[in-house]
Amino acid sequence: MTMGVPEPYFGVSEDMATSDVAFSRESSFSQGDYIIKTAYASTDVSSSNFENTINEVELLVKNFKGNISNTYLSTNYQGLKSYNLTMNIPAEDFENFLTAVEDISKFTNINLNANDVTKYVLDIDSRLKSLNEEKKALEEIKEEAVSTSDKLQVQSQLRYINQDIQVLEGQKEYYENSVSYSSLTLDIREGSGVSLFSWNYYVQRALNWIESIIGFVVSFGIIAVPLFLLVLGFRKFRSKD
Repeated sequence: MTMGVPEPYFGVSEDMATSDVAFSRESSFSQGDYIIKTAYASTDVSSSNFENTINEVELLVKNFKGNISNTYLSTNYQGLKSYNLTMNIPAEDFENFLTAVEDISKFTNINLNANDVTKYVLDIDSRLKSLNEEKKALEEIKEEAVSTSDKLQVQSQLRYINQDIQVLEGQKEYYENSVSYSSLTLDIREGSGVSLFSWNYYVQRALNWIESIIGFVVSFGIIAVPLFLLVLGFRKFRSKD
């Protein structure tokens, strides 16, 4: 007899464009005993504040005793960067963490999800109780069994029951671990929404080009100067001969 993991039930989902509704977040989540909370958000920052925002958010995760499970850095066709990171925070501090992140940089948008798995955990507890009672009864029968064949038959039944108990205990442990941490996936976008007709766009592009040109000149100089001196020295050596 085998049992699979129940399909999750997705609860309340809420889109928010500003921080004005920050304090209503807690009520947007389901109110069962086992709630898996996730949030997906983005924030737009200036180019000068891009790295600083990343550092502040990552430090905030440490302060809340959380962890970062995934990061991804990308650059769009305008040369503007986007840093995506997934953070796992102790569930009891998740609401305060969201508020603290917004204190660093306001969310452009945020989507909140609450997966209420309480009924699945209660169902697991009920089945575990029944299986453990059945296991206890079979163990008593096994003790009273006289023939070897009867004992082997009961032992076979106990083996299947123990397997089912292990599966259910594994499912419950998964749910308990999942609800102990809540996750926020945040996209920090550099200068997002800058118009092609905005002076800010051209200033940012010009600064990036200047930085690239300086980097190229310095790199070329590191290679070219020693090579030039080597060739010059070689020519002087040939002229002496």
